[in-house]
Amino acid sequence: MKTLDRRRFLALTGGALGVLTFGQLTEALAAQASELDPAPFALGVASGDPDHESVVLWTRLISDPLNAETGGMPAQPVEVQWEVARDESFRQVVRSGSMTAVPESAHTVHVVADGLAPDRWYWYRFRSGGVVSRTGRTRTMPPPGAKADHMRFAFVSCQSWAGGRYSAYRDLAEQDLDFVFHIGDYIYETTGGSLTEFRRLHALYKTSPDLRAAHARFPFILTWDDHEVQNNYAGDVAGGPGDGRPFLERRANGYQAYYEHLPMRPEQKPAGPNALMYRRIEFGRLAEFSVLDTRQYRTDQADGDGRKPPTPEVWDPARTLTGPEQEKWLLDNLAASKARWNVIAQQTIMAQFDYDLGPGKIVNLDQWDGYAGARARILDFIAGNRPSNPVVLSGDWHTHWVNDLKTDFDDPSSEVIATEFVGTSISSGAGWDADVRTGLPANPHVRFYNGTYRGYVICDVTPDRWRSDLRIVLNAGDGASPAFTIAAFEVRDGIAGAHRIDDAGDGLVGRITDRTTGRALANVQVSVRKPDGTAFSTSTTDTTGEYLAFAPPGTYTVAVNGAGYEPVTVPAMLRGGVQTRADIALDRAAVRAGTGRTVPGPQSQATATDIVLCNNMLALAVSAGSQDPQLPGVTVGKPLDLAAIGHLDQLDWMNLPYASASQPRGSNAWQQLTVRSTGLEVLASSGPVASARATGVSTQVPGIEVTTTFSIRQDEPWITAESTFTNTGTTPRTFWLGDVLDHDGAGQRSGVAGHGTVTASTPADYTPTEPWIAMTGSDAQTYGLLYDEAGFTAYATGIWVMSQRQVTLEPGSAYTLRRRITAVDNRGAADPFAVLSGL
Repeated sequence: MKTLDRRRFLALTGGALGVLTFGQLTEALAAQASELDPAPFALGVASGDPDHESVVLWTRLISDPLNAETGGMPAQPVEVQWEVARDESFRQVVRSGSMTAVPESAHTVHVVADGLAPDRWYWYRFRSGGVVSRTGRTRTMPPPGAKADHMRFAFVSCQSWAGGRYSAYRDLAEQDLDFVFHIGDYIYETTGGSLTEFRRLHALYKTSPDLRAAHARFPFILTWDDHEVQNNYAGDVAGGPGDGRPFLERRANGYQAYYEHLPMRPEQKPAGPNALMYRRIEFGRLAEFSVLDTRQYRTDQADGDGRKPPTPEVWDPARTLTGPEQEKWLLDNLAASKARWNVIAQQTIMAQFDYDLGPGKIVNLDQWDGYAGARARILDFIAGNRPSNPVVLSGDWHTHWVNDLKTDFDDPSSEVIATEFVGTSISSGAGWDADVRTGLPANPHVRFYNGTYRGYVICDVTPDRWRSDLRIVLNAGDGASPAFTIAAFEVRDGIAGAHRIDDAGDGLVGRITDRTTGRALANVQVSVRKPDGTAFSTSTTDTTGEYLAFAPPGTYTVAVNGAGYEPVTVPAMLRGGVQTRADIALDRAAVRAGTGRTVPGPQSQATATDIVLCNNMLALAVSAGSQDPQLPGVTVGKPLDLAAIGHLDQLDWMNLPYASASQPRGSNAWQQLTVRSTGLEVLASSGPVASARATGVSTQVPGIEVTTTFSIRQDEPWITAESTFTNTGTTPRTFWLGDVLDHDGAGQRSGVAGHGTVTASTPADYTPTEPWIAMTGSDAQTYGLLYDEAGFTAYATGIWVMSQRQVTLEPGSAYTLRRRITAVDNRGAADPFAVLSGL
């Protein structure tokens, strides 16, 4: 048993305390270090890459995992004995031997135990210096071409150490599985790219008792993604600056440490920066797996990587994610396969995903979307050659997905030719969850999505059907966190496309509709709340009005909130192993202004203590106390959230109004801290007109008081805002006033009347031909400010737009700026701002 002092703790973690506090990490790591296996087998045992007559056995001799240089081992060879038995008590040993672990390979051991019987379980162990390792369990596959009636396995990915104890692995180790696929991001790199650093990380990750338990219980079949070397690297192109060493040296170090610490066959042993990772795994006639490597041979990402509109470069036939040799190997496998299920196990999401709900596209260029020509070759081949039951397994994006694969993702009627299951991460977070949820309506081929939880996927396969259970844990960093099935999907033999299994799993499902029309309501927010009122989980209805909101067994309330509708709460009792269904009908909203509700949306900033003005067409939240870090000290009285019926909030904020002593100029002109309100009050909470008023002063122009009144009526797709600037001083004041619209989401675009869409990165002046300025983003929703009076200029970039008007006020005089704040559905029009001309 060992405990950790601060020096040794920092040596193990690399001093990275940014995610958790030192105390939290020390407590967690000390607990795990105290549960290490007996030295010199402190990191446990593992098996992998089984075929019908052999399997790889692995261990590393290490007495001190906290010693990054030597692992506490002498700089000399050490003899290791191994044995394989038919029984856990080792009364029937069938294979045994001895080998030498050398310091040049960090005293790691790879044994190919061959001559085994097909399709059966074995137990194995190691011995060195009188110490016996824990017992591991492994199995062989059915012979190629043999009948196999059942296969059950899990696939996992993305296990950042910051996630903690790996409770998902604890749950996985308790399952009845034949094997486990790990499809990338086994470790997460640091800036340092030395071999010692990569070895340190692999040792660190295996201090998790839950990871070691999973390895000891099942054989693993592994392939890498990017973080085993460097985030988003592409072939021989670095993904970032690293520590200054040549990238191929870093890649060689990452590949070497990966092979050393995992149960890989000799064929996968790297030679410098090169290693043969793609390979075929067979499970009798039931399934054939093509295991891909989509990092080592790929072309550099198009257009500088990131999430951007795709250019013709992504369709360049010379660009590849797999390299031409691996692509040919894959297609040859599919063409020759006699298996019932043909599985492609690989890293990044294959289905198209468009983050922009408008007429354009925003895609992730690191995924197959950035290599659309290469993807088309594979999917066209599947469509033309019809291999039996193609299924793609993917990871990378830290979220659960079920996708229909098509040759034309832009045509909803295009034939489904394969199914993709994307597994969420073991522990890595998903900061992009809100962006994905917003973009779902533009991607009807996405049959399921959930980005809230960490976990993995269990696949249960027979000749007649493939079932995938999407497992989740409530807290990836809590080793005791319970696990649940959030949804289950099935693919039937000979019928492409996955279908959800009704009532399979845990949690809450249902449909939200309009009570009067019965119409299904998309983009309605559904939250499961604990008895104390705190939200346990939140989800959004899809285009069919369906939602899935997870919570463990217990008593809850379900809060439903949609722009243009009255909020509803209903009680719900959730039971384990059974999905509870709650269909809820909503009434159109009355005219209201007050606290107690929010504008729904994954980007919403306001809280229930801020004031929301709503009617049956839209909702606007104005800050009564919430602070935006981009508007320090002046957020009160500013609109924070805005959404039209059938939409979620996507607006960052409105800096409405400002009063500046000089004309705003430059790239930071949007950040006007020139009107500070001291309060916001409700004038009329309901009735024909609901209203609220913010009162304040200019922070730059002495004696200028500013009062803004927001009002809303039924059946109007806008909120009227009147800002009155009063000179309370004794001298005339000349200043600039107006408003700013800001939207930081994907697909952000500014609009100025008569100038169309503004995309420039440098701000410029525009003279509107009609009195409005506007923005739109990744959804088909246009945000506009429509002024009663012309005579202003617009100053805009692609990501913000502001109105500018110069006024002079004599002592005691006032000027009132009148405009309507609107959010409207632009229906995906090529010109998303044309809709404003009709208001």
